[in-house]
Amino acid sequence: MNNISVAIIGGDLRFVRLCELLIQKGIDVSIYGISHPDIPKEVRVCASLNEIKGCSYIIGPIPFSKDNKSIYAPMSNKHISIEQFFLIAADSYVLGSVLNQNMRDLLDKHNIKWRDIMDMDEIAILNAIPTAEGAIQYAMQNSEITLHDSKCLVLGFGRCGKILAHKLHGLGAKVSVEARSSLDLAYISTYGYTPIPLYDLNNHLGEFDFIFNTIPVVILDRQAIDLFKPDVVYIELASMPGGIDIDYCHKKEINHVPAPSLPGIVAPKSAANILYQCLLLILRNQGANL
Repeated sequence: MNNISVAIIGGDLRFVRLCELLIQKGIDVSIYGISHPDIPKEVRVCASLNEIKGCSYIIGPIPFSKDNKSIYAPMSNKHISIEQFFLIAADSYVLGSVLNQNMRDLLDKHNIKWRDIMDMDEIAILNAIPTAEGAIQYAMQNSEITLHDSKCLVLGFGRCGKILAHKLHGLGAKVSVEARSSLDLAYISTYGYTPIPLYDLNNHLGEFDFIFNTIPVVILDRQAIDLFKPDVVYIELASMPGGIDIDYCHKKEINHVPAPSLPGIVAPKSAANILYQCLLLILRNQGANL
């Protein structure tokens, strides 16, 4: 794979570990908007965004952007303009993450080949594992009770919700899962969890010691928050805007624990390997002989 060049723009510690892994595999790596002492000396550290022009693949951070104006670069003091990025990415394949519709439209408008890696089930399911483990870690750090025998609510039964409910159940927690779909509710019951349809959620909110949200839509309003146990721990796993009225949550002094980008925080090496597997999958789908 020596003829493959990869540029990494922005990102957290998982992307530093990805640099190390790519260098080990003999891949030419350039970086911009990320700084860390562990970055291998073989990596080309670019002084400007223009220097990555022409790289075969550009891997962006998770999430790609938080404000639709700049690329997310928590390990750098550089402001990386998305508009400037579009100008240099025309000849590359862009791997982004958590791309909203506006960002997707702009990539298409600039005729850039792209893929949102979180649309790939093979990757998103693997990524849900460190997310779920990190959520459990945060819950244990923010409570004075064990998860064993506690009452836990998981909001949403997507990829992350499924794995999180499974792991909580394995720890001996009494797990309830909220879902809209009657099919999901049937699966929830089959797996041994308590199913809670969305329309019935408020009748149960006062029961839980821990609430884990995986839904990026506000479903917990003031009325719902008023039903919480005073010492509940709420773990926010969803992307913006999250699942709760955060201002009212703070006003009520609810223990609200934001938990964005957990794989890059709690398991950066595992998260880097997942990103590498994503790159391999895309290369194979494009006919590369690996």
